[in-house]
Amino acid sequence: MMTAARVVLVTLMAILLAGCTGADSSTVRNRPLPRSYAFYDLKISWETTRDPQGVTITGTVRNQSYYYIRDLELTASLLDANGTPFAEETFFFLPNLFALDETAPFTIRFPVGEDKQPDTIRFFYRYRLAEEGQHGTPRFHSFTGKP
Repeated sequence: MMTAARVVLVTLMAILLAGCTGADSSTVRNRPLPRSYAFYDLKISWETTRDPQGVTITGTVRNQSYYYIRDLELTASLLDANGTPFAEETFFFLPNLFALDETAPFTIRFPVGEDKQPDTIRFFYRYRLAEEGQHGTPRFHSFTGKP
Protein backbone atom coordinates (compact mmCIF):
# COMPACT_ATOMS: atom_id res chain seq x y z
CA MET A 1 0.00 0.00 0.00
CA MET A 2 1.39 3.41 -0.99
CA THR A 3 1.45 6.26 1.45
CA ALA A 4 0.28 9.72 0.44
CA ALA A 5 3.87 10.97 0.28
CA ARG A 6 4.83 8.22 -2.15
CA VAL A 7 1.82 8.97 -4.36
CA VAL A 8 2.78 12.65 -4.47
CA LEU A 9 6.41 11.79 -5.23
CA VAL A 10 5.53 9.38 -8.05
CA THR A 11 3.07 11.89 -9.53
CA LEU A 12 5.64 14.68 -9.39
CA MET A 13 8.28 12.51 -11.07
CA ALA A 14 5.84 11.57 -13.85
CA ILE A 15 5.00 15.23 -14.47
CA LEU A 16 8.66 16.26 -14.60
CA LEU A 17 9.57 13.45 -16.99
CA ALA A 18 6.60 14.23 -19.23
CA GLY A 19 7.71 17.87 -19.40
CA CYS A 20 11.10 16.84 -20.78
CA THR A 21 9.56 14.94 -23.69
CA GLY A 22 7.99 18.02 -25.26
CA ALA A 23 11.23 19.88 -25.93
CA ASP A 24 12.03 20.05 -29.63
CA SER A 25 15.74 20.60 -30.09
CA SER A 26 15.80 19.71 -33.78
CA THR A 27 15.69 23.36 -34.84
CA VAL A 28 18.81 24.12 -32.80
CA ARG A 29 20.71 21.06 -34.02
CA ASN A 30 19.91 21.49 -37.71
CA ARG A 31 20.88 25.08 -38.34
CA PRO A 32 24.19 26.91 -38.15
CA LEU A 33 24.70 29.05 -35.07
CA PRO A 34 26.53 32.40 -35.29
CA ARG A 35 29.13 31.77 -32.55
CA SER A 36 31.29 28.77 -31.75
CA TYR A 37 34.38 27.68 -29.85
CA ALA A 38 36.27 24.41 -30.21
CA PHE A 39 38.86 22.85 -27.94
CA TYR A 40 40.33 19.36 -28.23
CA ASP A 41 37.41 17.80 -26.34
CA LEU A 42 34.24 19.82 -27.02
CA LYS A 43 32.82 22.16 -29.63
CA ILE A 44 30.27 24.64 -28.32
CA SER A 45 28.07 26.68 -30.69
CA TRP A 46 25.57 29.28 -29.53
CA GLU A 47 23.42 32.30 -30.21
CA THR A 48 22.23 34.91 -27.75
CA THR A 49 18.82 36.56 -27.75
CA ARG A 50 17.42 39.38 -25.64
CA ASP A 51 13.83 40.07 -24.61
CA PRO A 52 12.26 42.21 -21.85
CA GLN A 53 12.46 39.32 -19.36
CA GLY A 54 16.14 38.57 -19.84
CA VAL A 55 18.92 37.04 -21.94
CA THR A 56 18.85 33.53 -23.41
CA ILE A 57 21.79 31.54 -24.76
CA THR A 58 20.72 28.64 -26.99
CA GLY A 59 23.19 26.24 -28.53
CA THR A 60 24.77 22.83 -28.88
CA VAL A 61 27.72 20.94 -27.43
CA ARG A 62 29.52 18.25 -29.45
CA ASN A 63 31.95 15.69 -28.04
CA GLN A 64 35.14 15.80 -30.15
CA SER A 65 37.19 13.43 -28.00
CA TYR A 66 37.53 9.69 -28.43
CA TYR A 67 36.36 9.12 -24.85
CA TYR A 68 32.85 8.84 -23.52
CA ILE A 69 32.07 11.99 -21.56
CA ARG A 70 29.70 11.90 -18.60
CA ASP A 71 28.22 14.35 -16.08
CA LEU A 72 28.72 17.32 -18.41
CA GLU A 73 27.75 20.71 -17.01
CA LEU A 74 28.04 24.10 -18.71
CA THR A 75 28.15 27.37 -16.74
CA ALA A 76 27.79 30.73 -18.46
CA SER A 77 28.50 34.10 -16.86
CA LEU A 78 27.41 37.38 -18.41
CA LEU A 79 30.04 40.13 -18.16
CA ASP A 80 29.55 43.84 -18.64
CA ALA A 81 31.88 46.12 -20.64
CA ASN A 82 34.25 46.34 -17.63
CA GLY A 83 34.54 42.55 -17.37
CA THR A 84 32.44 42.39 -14.22
CA PRO A 85 30.06 39.41 -14.02
CA PHE A 86 26.41 40.29 -13.35
CA ALA A 87 24.63 36.97 -13.95
CA GLU A 88 25.57 33.29 -13.89
CA GLU A 89 23.60 30.12 -14.66
CA THR A 90 24.47 26.43 -15.09
CA PHE A 91 23.00 23.83 -17.45
CA PHE A 92 23.22 20.11 -16.63
CA PHE A 93 23.02 17.76 -19.63
CA LEU A 94 20.68 14.77 -19.49
CA PRO A 95 21.26 12.05 -20.53
CA ASN A 96 24.72 12.42 -19.17
CA LEU A 97 26.82 10.14 -21.42
CA PHE A 98 28.18 11.40 -24.76
CA ALA A 99 30.02 9.37 -27.39
CA LEU A 100 32.34 10.73 -30.10
CA ASP A 101 30.55 13.27 -32.36
CA GLU A 102 27.39 13.16 -30.25
CA THR A 103 25.66 16.55 -30.06
CA ALA A 104 23.31 17.82 -27.37
CA PRO A 105 21.31 21.07 -27.18
CA PHE A 106 21.26 23.51 -24.28
CA THR A 107 19.34 26.61 -23.28
CA ILE A 108 20.52 28.92 -20.51
CA ARG A 109 18.14 31.68 -19.39
CA PHE A 110 19.27 34.73 -17.40
CA PRO A 111 16.45 36.74 -15.79
CA VAL A 112 18.14 40.15 -15.94
CA GLY A 113 16.68 43.61 -16.46
CA GLU A 114 16.89 45.51 -19.72
CA ASP A 115 19.49 47.83 -18.19
CA LYS A 116 21.99 44.94 -18.03
CA GLN A 117 23.56 44.34 -21.43
CA PRO A 118 26.19 41.58 -21.78
CA ASP A 119 29.42 42.51 -23.51
CA THR A 120 31.10 39.11 -23.09
CA ILE A 121 30.10 35.61 -22.02
CA ARG A 122 32.46 33.47 -19.96
CA PHE A 123 31.79 29.76 -20.42
CA PHE A 124 33.06 27.10 -18.04
CA TYR A 125 32.46 23.38 -18.57
CA ARG A 126 33.24 20.37 -16.45
CA TYR A 127 32.87 16.62 -17.05
CA ARG A 128 34.33 13.23 -16.21
CA LEU A 129 35.50 10.45 -18.50
CA ALA A 130 33.17 7.47 -18.33
CA GLU A 131 36.11 5.05 -18.60
CA GLU A 132 37.50 6.29 -15.28
CA GLY A 133 34.36 5.42 -13.29
CA GLN A 134 32.76 7.35 -10.45
CA HIS A 135 36.02 8.58 -8.93
CA GLY A 136 37.76 9.79 -12.07
CA THR A 137 39.45 13.15 -12.24
CA PRO A 138 37.13 15.94 -13.42
CA ARG A 139 38.15 17.67 -16.65
CA PHE A 140 37.32 21.33 -17.12
CA HIS A 141 37.99 24.32 -19.35
CA SER A 142 36.84 27.93 -19.65
CA PHE A 143 36.78 30.49 -22.43
CA THR A 144 35.12 33.76 -23.33
CA GLY A 145 33.02 34.67 -26.32
CA LYS A 146 30.78 37.40 -27.64
CA PRO A 147 27.01 37.25 -27.17
